[in-house]
Amino acid sequence: MLYGYKKATAKDPHPGKRIPVYLKTIPTLISALGLGILGAVAYPVVSYQFKDFKLFNTDSGLLSPSYYESKASDQEPIILSGLDYTKASSWFPGSTQNDLFSAPKPKNDGSIPEFYTISIPSLGLTDVNVALFDEDLTKHLVQYPQTALPGQLGSPVIFGHSTLPQFFDPKKYTTVFSTLPKIKAGSDIFVNYNGQEYTYRVTNTIEVKPSELWVLKQDYNAKTIKVITCVPPGTTLRRLVVEASLIEY
Repeated sequence: MLYGYKKATAKDPHPGKRIPVYLKTIPTLISALGLGILGAVAYPVVSYQFKDFKLFNTDSGLLSPSYYESKASDQEPIILSGLDYTKASSWFPGSTQNDLFSAPKPKNDGSIPEFYTISIPSLGLTDVNVALFDEDLTKHLVQYPQTALPGQLGSPVIFGHSTLPQFFDPKKYTTVFSTLPKIKAGSDIFVNYNGQEYTYRVTNTIEVKPSELWVLKQDYNAKTIKVITCVPPGTTLRRLVVEASLIEY
């Protein structure tokens, strides 16, 4: 016999063992903790998605992290593969410039440094390394190949990782741009390149799909910079592009 039933009496209203109150609360506490963790992860993504919500907007603008390609306008998109987002060449699939990442590195005569740094005081970022000849985003920021050097006409295009903002660490390159969506127009971006400091002032922020390669194009009529990360926070659905113009003194 695995169990028995004992009838309650006036003298013994609780004949069996009673579960202590503190034990009864454990499942509730565990459930609340789980819901809290889930909410902390989901809130930044959901709130970001609805920050510009329009009641009658039917185009969500979402794109899968996997790259889709359509050979003709009347065909369904074809999924190619999952992508490694620690490599800068995966961020805008389809760009012919991506081949430059795997091309043999040109001989450097010393006039072009392998790294330079950027600082964004409003985001708590100081002297963050930017690589000119490597695409590993876990070790540094990456400047896209054949985009202008700092101070030149055109736009250096700089990529950096982001994740959920609660995991932001300015010293970790996997989280370095987690707060980039918070940047405001008028904020300054300081670039130290080859011993020269340049000040760029933020003029605009836009979001694009990974297929919108036009953001990599160079306009040689102005000196600007473009800083790019993935949004919404913790996803790779779209690209946030922060544009800033060089301040000439």
